Amino acid sequence: MVRVDPLDAGVPLANNELMTFQVSPSPSAASGFMTTLDRPKLRPLAASRFDHQGQPYALLQDPLGAFTSPVLVPLGAFIHVCRHFDGLTPLAEIPTRVQRATGQRLAAEVLERLVEQLDQAMVLDGPTFASFQETFRQSQHRPAALAGRSYAAEDATLRAQLQGYFRGAGGAGPLSHEGPGRSRRLRGVLSPHIDFRRGGPVYTWSYRELAEQADIDTFVILGVAHQPCRRHFALTLKDFETPLGVVRTDRQYVERIAAAAGEELFDDELVHRAEHSVEFQVVWLQYVLGKNRPFSIVPILVGSFHDHLQRGIDPIEDPQVRRFVDALKAAESASGKNVAYIGGIDLCHVGPEFGDPHPVDGQLQETVRRFDGAMLDHAAAADPAQWFQTAATVSNRWRVCGLAATYTMLHAIGPATGRLLRYDQALDDRRTCCVSFASMVFHTPEDPPGPERSTINAQTIA
Repeated sequence: MVRVDPLDAGVPLANNELMTFQVSPSPSAASGFMTTLDRPKLRPLAASRFDHQGQPYALLQDPLGAFTSPVLVPLGAFIHVCRHFDGLTPLAEIPTRVQRATGQRLAAEVLERLVEQLDQAMVLDGPTFASFQETFRQSQHRPAALAGRSYAAEDATLRAQLQGYFRGAGGAGPLSHEGPGRSRRLRGVLSPHIDFRRGGPVYTWSYRELAEQADIDTFVILGVAHQPCRRHFALTLKDFETPLGVVRTDRQYVERIAAAAGEELFDDELVHRAEHSVEFQVVWLQYVLGKNRPFSIVPILVGSFHDHLQRGIDPIEDPQVRRFVDALKAAESASGKNVAYIGGIDLCHVGPEFGDPHPVDGQLQETVRRFDGAMLDHAAAADPAQWFQTAATVSNRWRVCGLAATYTMLHAIGPATGRLLRYDQALDDRRTCCVSFASMVFHTPEDPPGPERSTINAQTIA
């Protein structure tokens, strides 16, 4: 934890000045910050109040992991000074604004030091953060972010963990080792992105289908961007590392998408660094396909469609969304490969942990179950408009985090028929958090659906 020390600013304070603070400097800090930080801008960070030694602080954490130790900023300075770090307000105007609002004087040299230190800590969208971002962009591989946290970090242990989900309660059963058989017409699957501990058995149903029922060259993985994005979609060219090895990203495929939909789709590439929704799918693909069935991936993160919910429009009416969907289809056609889509999505998120006032009871679980049933019926019909409209009608009241990614996938796969394989809800012991998720497989209409493998978690969704 990096703690701010208001008594060690290194700059003399005039009477009645706001006290500033000390942030440990970073060796990568850029020089000449005043030429690029004359309109300082805070990055989107998680902030909460934290009392330390009787003093209130703002505790800042970075969802992207650019800095890993929390940064403590005195609460008064955070509220009265940092609130002006919006990327629009000139640095020279901030002391005047602060004095007008608080009656306290903020010396220019104190403010400049503050901005420099926040830049060094990567709290600001400044030169140090830009350097960090460029280093990530230049790297060829995206390292595993969740190994050792959400799943085992060693090859053998991880394989045993995943095998246990197939063979254990609620799992799809042992995998066949005969290789793909019946059909090449599988178009895709929906799979959870919840942690393996809670959702492992449900993952197995979609990945058994991929392993046993289709011979696929390239998997287009549409994950959920859980962090803010400037664009609706985020591309990357990086190969993905996991404890099971390295999976190659089809760079030519990704570049075709970018050429048609816009190079700005790489603007949010850093969001891939810590995001789990694609990484988890890569781990399962490696396990079920093994080393004898080479494949590549096209990793895509889909941001929020909240703006379309607010405007009350079908997202495909947005030219950016339409252009991206068209680019996906064109890239697949040009690839000449057998392509399948994977939607790494969860469904509803309810309970006090997500802002609801009351613990989750059986009635709410049944409400969620019925809502999910309606959503999944529209998904099975490959009807993106109704999938989105069902959530929009209730203003996405139940927080379907896979809303945009699934919508995009349903447009991309074209005419298809979906079949629900498994559905479940993960509820914590205190009933403060309930997340629902499912596995579903999609085939082209002329392709026979295959034998039924499952009831819906031994219950019927109606």
